[in-house]
Amino acid sequence: MDIEVLTSFIAETSCFIAFLRDVTERKRTEETLRVAAVTFETQEAIVITDPETNILRVNQAFEELSGFSSEEIIGKNPSILKSGRHDKAFYQAMWSELLDTGKWSGEIWDRRKNGELYPKFMTITAVYGDQHQVTHYVGVSIDISQNKQSEQKILQLAFYDSLTKLPNRRLLLDRLQHAMAASERNGRYGALMFLDLDHFKVVNDTQGHAMGDLLLIEVARR
Repeated sequence: MDIEVLTSFIAETSCFIAFLRDVTERKRTEETLRVAAVTFETQEAIVITDPETNILRVNQAFEELSGFSSEEIIGKNPSILKSGRHDKAFYQAMWSELLDTGKWSGEIWDRRKNGELYPKFMTITAVYGDQHQVTHYVGVSIDISQNKQSEQKILQLAFYDSLTKLPNRRLLLDRLQHAMAASERNGRYGALMFLDLDHFKVVNDTQGHAMGDLLLIEVARR
């Protein structure tokens, strides 16, 4: 509560007049704005657009992630970030869900200012006004490049030979199972060819395992 005290004279008598104002709502609004300001400067990239998806505001994390400064990106359409890796059907499905539910989440590839493509996980939320009309869209995203690299390394170790980089036995059996299942469905047949390196043990025994490894790498390359 705010209190303002004034001195006055009434009938030549000095008196004090106090004005009391309830500032509860103002304090609540100030607190909300303070929390919103702190939240906006999170480590997650945030972009706010108008209903026509023109960018109104971005935070510092967005600038660092995209390479665009706020001065360069404000007023632009987020399509400036498109990577070209998604087809029209992808964006149609995204907007269909966003318009139906008011929210969309998923992985998407974007393009930085320097042209580099990168994957991110993004959540877009519609903000509604009193008449349930869309007033803003808020996009929050995080860079998942390291996650993708880790997934690729795990996949490489699980299904490819570390020396020759060729598919290993596990991947071979998986592909054979798919091929056999497809053969049963469509009644078509295939062939499997097996290659062996004659006298490879002799190379290892006489020239050493390092030379044997080089031979395997060269055969795989060809």
